[in-house]
Amino acid sequence: MATEDYYYLNDLIILKKKHHLIKHITDELPTPEIHGTKVWGSSFMIMDYLKKNEPELGADMLEVGAGWGLLSIFCAKHFEANVTATDADPHVFPFLETHSLLNDVEVETVVARYEELKVKDLKGFDYVLGGDICFWDELIEPLYSLVKRSVKAKVGTIIIADPGRPPFLELAKRCAKDFGGELLDGDISKPRKVTGNLLVVKT
Repeated sequence: MATEDYYYLNDLIILKKKHHLIKHITDELPTPEIHGTKVWGSSFMIMDYLKKNEPELGADMLEVGAGWGLLSIFCAKHFEANVTATDADPHVFPFLETHSLLNDVEVETVVARYEELKVKDLKGFDYVLGGDICFWDELIEPLYSLVKRSVKAKVGTIIIADPGRPPFLELAKRCAKDFGGELLDGDISKPRKVTGNLLVVKT
C-alpha cells in the first residue's frame, strides 16, 4: 500500500522524501554527508533474507552504516530484537528516529566508523548487518577487518548486502576464503526492483 508521501512495506511505515516530516528534517537540520539522504535498496534484500531465515526473538543485532535505519527498525519490530544502529554521520539519525517513532520501536544509535568498532564492542551481538556499505575500493579493507573482528568476537551471523559493485565482490571473495562466507543471490521487487548479492558469514 502506498500514498503520495509514504508507503507500507514489511509492516513498516516508510516516509518518502516529499513527506512533511522528512522535508522538515532536510529544511531545518544539517544534511547527511556520507550518502545518507535516502533509503538504500540492499537493506530490503537483508530483510527478505531474515524473513526466510528468522532470528530468534530478542536477538542482539548491530547495523553498521545504518543510514535511515529501516533495517534496524524492521528487526526490532519483527523479531523483538535489541538493535544498535551505527553510522559515521550523526546527521542521518533524525531520519532514523522519526521512523522509529512512527513504527513504535526503540533503536539505540551510536556514531561510529567501521574501524572504530573493536572486538570488545562487537562481543555479545548475535548479528552484524549492513546494506550498501561497500561502494568504494577504500572501504574493502576496513570492512574486511570488521568481519574479522566480528568473527573473533563470536558474532553468530554477519550479513552484508550490495547490488554487486566490484569492491563488495572483492570483499566477499576474501571473506569466503578466510571465514567461509557464502555469496548468495538477492532479488526483490518492492519497494523497487533490486538485484544483487548477500555475503553471509556464520561463526
